[in-house]
Amino acid sequence: MVDSGPSSESATSGIADALTRVFGEASPDTLFSKPAKVGEDLIITASAWERAGGFGFGTGEGRGEGGDVGSGEGGGGGGMSQGRPVAVIRVSRDGVEVTPVIDFTKVGVTLLLGVIGVWRALRR
Repeated sequence: MVDSGPSSESATSGIADALTRVFGEASPDTLFSKPAKVGEDLIITASAWERAGGFGFGTGEGRGEGGDVGSGEGGGGGGMSQGRPVAVIRVSRDGVEVTPVIDFTKVGVTLLLGVIGVWRALRR
């Protein structure tokens, strides 16, 4: 068994801390808005939240026909953050009502792509 030692734990902790600083920390405040009073009711929006990232690196070395040595390095990085409302929550004296938020553009694009896929499959 190989002992990863404290250096492995500190590296993992350092990576986790760096990712938290870059992407933020998930919390209820991220997914739910602060309640807004509208008349006698409270309105809260619920959201879907996605964040992703990646990183890459490369290095290389080679020898040419004339004996010349060449080398190169690479790098990379990227990230994405996206949020969208998914529901409106209304709290009133009569109870709680949850109304989904429908993105008709996504629904339309999905239907269109489905129809095109079926059409192409039937054409063969």
